[in-house]
Formats: sequence, structure tokens, C-alpha cells
Amino acid sequence: MLLLKRLLIIAAAFLLPTASFAKSITAVGEAVIYNNDIADARYRATQQAIKQAVLESGSRVNIKDELYNGELESNLEIRSSGYVQKAKILSEEQNGDFLTIVARVDVTPDSQCSSGPTSYYKKTVGVTGFELQVPQQARLGELSNISRELPKDLADEINKQGYLRALTATNIAIYPDLINAPSSTNYDGSLTNVTRISEQLGVQYIVSGVIRDIGELYLRHPDDKNTKDLLDENIDKERNFVVDIYIYDGFSGALLFEHRYNEIGNWDVSDHAKIGFGSAKFWTVHYGKVVQQALRESALDTSEKLRCQPFIANIFRTEGNRIHISAGSLAGIKQGDKFNVYRRYEVFNQLQSAQTQLNNANISVTIKQVQPNFSVGELVVDSHILNVQQQDVVIAW
Repeated sequence: MLLLKRLLIIAAAFLLPTASFAKSITAVGEAVIYNNDIADARYRATQQAIKQAVLESGSRVNIKDELYNGELESNLEIRSSGYVQKAKILSEEQNGDFLTIVARVDVTPDSQCSSGPTSYYKKTVGVTGFELQVPQQARLGELSNISRELPKDLADEINKQGYLRALTATNIAIYPDLINAPSSTNYDGSLTNVTRISEQLGVQYIVSGVIRDIGELYLRHPDDKNTKDLLDENIDKERNFVVDIYIYDGFSGALLFEHRYNEIGNWDVSDHAKIGFGSAKFWTVHYGKVVQQALRESALDTSEKLRCQPFIANIFRTEGNRIHISAGSLAGIKQGDKFNVYRRYEVFNQLQSAQTQLNNANISVTIKQVQPNFSVGELVVDSHILNVQQQDVVIAW
């Protein structure tokens, strides 16, 4: 009878909701206050803090936000695998029109991501150039370098998060037709050439974008140096910052994520100042601070979107029962790690455009040697017998 009671107690422990094992993470979120709407800014800042906490806990959740009487209270609910956790706002601070909150978030790990090996490895991301849709808008402040400097700053923010490894290739412009991006077609009928770019850069994902609008929202006279600056009259000189960001899987070319970041900042310097995008002076301008906040938000979204995606690396050499893969210690690979081998095939759609297909070869490889940028793995038998070839891949789910 005593043994039966013990078994029942053990069984009950396993049946308890996993929410009881939630991790408590303290995270910071920030948002711009528009039209003195503190509640809206608090809402968006808390969302950012929740995303940050979810990334730090190694899990992924779907966020369910609840407002009470127009204000986001300390009982914000988030759902993960059917369980409810709490996000409690510990403090908030307003600095000008920026609101910063500190929140404690209880997060239950998502078993599909946190218990699998994919979250152990840093996936590589190639960040391309971001073309400006209306080049004339760069005249204010001499921001003509924005197409290359903005993606560099985005890559820096992604690397600061610590979950991805971002490399820049800002000399590459993906879209021949900015208006229709990301749906513009190339000469061969394909939507983009990201698979070729991904292979050239040796990255798993491609982040690209289009700067839609950096135009001013006030009347100015750029050619009249005698015109009195609006700053002298204490009038806000508002300026748009609208950028679309797209994330592609580099192996299939599939568009995984797209989002528009739409902010407004004050151009609180002289209209005749030529400060350039990304300069030390630029980040002190209110508009620059708003841009920095948008970049931080987009980097957080990129990390959250890709962290639970499978880790994939190319096989670039085969020799006997050993294969070389294009990822090493910088990606977090260690000796003894195991991966599955997938064969790469090309299939053609109705327009005869090549599409990449990865098929499970039901072969495992064990890592024996690790270098910073590549690793050497060992198969159970000779690679030729298993028909493992260059450009096949290894995957960790």
C-alpha cells in the first residue's frame, strides 16, 4: 500500500503543469512615446521586454497582451504550450519622450526549441544593403550613406543580442524593383537571388530591406540659407523613419519574416547641418535615437524569429569516412556533437526556375575536430558508399 502511494505521488508530480518550472527573467524594454500616450508606450516597451526575456530563457512563446482601463498592468499574460505565465512591471522611467520599463517575466521553455540542439548553435546571417526608395530624401543631413551604414548598424545590434552571428555584405543590392520588393522578379523568373548570395557569403540566412521613407514632415527651404530655422521658434521638426525588413532562408530562398518599422523623430539640428548617417553627431540627435530604438527592435525580432529555426551547414569536402562542414567553434560546435546529413536536390517549377529541396539521408555524423570556421565529422562508413557529396548539408533540429 505504501509503495502504491509513492507511485501515485511520483505520477502526480509528472502530471503537474510545466508552468511550475517557469524561469523568472528580468528584462528591459524601451519605446517612443507618441502624443503623450504613456499607456501605448508602456504596452510596446513591455512587449519588447517579454521578447528579450523569452530569448534569454531559451524558449519561444506566443504573446497575449491584456490592457486594463487603457493601461498595461503588471498581470500581462503570455501563453506557451497552453500554459499562462505572468509579466510584472518592476519599474519604469521616462526620459523625454522615451519610456524604459524593467519587467520580471516568468517563461516556460518551449520544448520544441529549448530541449533540442538547434538553440545551442549560432546561425549565421548575411545582412545586405538597404536601398533608399526616394534618394532625394537623403539631402537633409547628408544621409546618402544610409543604404550601407544602416544595415551595418543592424548587424551590430544583432550581434549584441548574442544569439546569431551577423556578417555584412552591404555592397549587395537584392531588389531590382524597390517599389514591389520583396516580390520583384529577376531575369530568370525567380523572386530573388538570395540562395546564390547565401552560398557566396557562407551564411544560413539573408536579411535584406528597403528604406521606404526618411522624409521630413515640415516645410523647409533647403536652398535659402537666410530662412530662419524652425528650431529657433521651438517647433518640432518631425521626420519619418520607415524601413521594411525581410528575412530569407538561404538554402530554399523562402521568405520567413517581413515587418515594417515605422517611427517619427525630431530633426533637432539645423537644416543645413551635414552630419551623415551613423556619425557620432547623428546618434545625439533625437531622430538618431529613434532610429537606434527601431534597429534594436528589429534585431530583437530577427533573433526571436531565427533562434528556433534548424541549424544548417554546408558540407564542402568529403574524404573517406570524414566530411568537412562550414561551421565551427564560432557557431558553438563542439567535439562529439552529432548532426543529421541531408541531401540537396534541385527541382524545377513551372517556370523552369531551380528550387532547392533537402531530403533526409538517414545518416548521422559525429564531430571529431573543430576549427573556428569549420569542423570535421566522421561517418560510420566511407562517404562514397553513402553517396554523401559536397553541397549536401548537415542539420540540427
